Amino acid sequence: MKRTVSVVLAIIFVLIPAAVIGIGLPWGYLPAYAVFDGGLLEHANAHVAANFPARDTLAGWSLAVRVLGGQREHDQIFIVEDELIPALDPPLDDIVEDNTRAILEFARFVEQWQMPVYCMIIPTVSAIRQPNLPNFLLGQNVNQEQFIYDVYAQMLGRVRTIDAYNALSDVRDQYIFYRTENNLTALGGFYLYYALGGSLLEGVTRPSLQNYDIEHVKFDFLGDLYERSPFPNVRADILSIFRYRRAVPPREYTVVTGGNGVFKTYHTLFPLHVLDLAGNRAMEIYLGGLNAKTVITTSSPYPNNLLVIGDRTALAYVPFLANHYRTVTLLDLSQMSGEDFEIIADAIRRNFYDQALFAFSIETYMHSPYPAWAIYLLPDLEDY
Repeated sequence: MKRTVSVVLAIIFVLIPAAVIGIGLPWGYLPAYAVFDGGLLEHANAHVAANFPARDTLAGWSLAVRVLGGQREHDQIFIVEDELIPALDPPLDDIVEDNTRAILEFARFVEQWQMPVYCMIIPTVSAIRQPNLPNFLLGQNVNQEQFIYDVYAQMLGRVRTIDAYNALSDVRDQYIFYRTENNLTALGGFYLYYALGGSLLEGVTRPSLQNYDIEHVKFDFLGDLYERSPFPNVRADILSIFRYRRAVPPREYTVVTGGNGVFKTYHTLFPLHVLDLAGNRAMEIYLGGLNAKTVITTSSPYPNNLLVIGDRTALAYVPFLANHYRTVTLLDLSQMSGEDFEIIADAIRRNFYDQALFAFSIETYMHSPYPAWAIYLLPDLEDY
């Protein structure tokens, strides 16, 4: 019965675009070559994209029909029940080698200021939830645990590494990854923060979940994975914020974020008003979103300054770390200008930072050169 329904629906979704195109063409019908040369779908997609006002809805329906017919992947995103799980391509060896070499060179250079360097590679949901994934997805997996182990082995003795894999694997059944956004939830960020604290915050008592007021601020969030693969039956995500309430008096924050000389200032870690502004993405409620440079100043009794070089995963855990530092500077090297690099290099030269953390999703580390760009944050070698 299901097969019959899927076949009928598939026919409908072939004929309707053809009819729509036929109506829109001057001669009132679809040219025969478009049907018989295999170009029907190409012509249909082009015309619908240009002329059909409900094309996004149609795309969602079309995807639903294909899923009903057995398709489980669209645009490298796998549909698993009511959530979307992105595929992870194999690592690019040259990129990985350059990223690792740059972090090691950075650590070697800042030894003169006795500034410890840390590294955290964050696995994806497909690795953490592997025991619960269907067979059709298991064959797509890269061995992320082994990859992280191999990279960390090269850093032994020079860089202090953080075991994010087991920190997340131990709580895999909790809501630690979004269903429609390729990132960790705030709860997932808490568990990363707890793993980081064992090294970065040595001797500092870390608060438990009971020390936060948890507020759910959006219940219908559909993220970047959904934008690429608009499966209609996916379950929307919940955006939550964790407000630290252990401090007496309460912490005060100043967040300055932006780049290329243009900055915004917030007096909160969670600028919820952006939800009411046109053109802003909902993820900007966390630190104003990921920008070239974000500097968080906190009325904290702790004197240290932390430098974080990372990607969008930082939006999940940095709000927790901020409570234990005087300042946290978060950099997205992919967005930084030459002037931004010079400003950070000057701060390193002045020995402003007490610790440096390199923290990237495994996807960034495997496929993007941005971690390697950290070498350009170092002051000119000729000055020393």
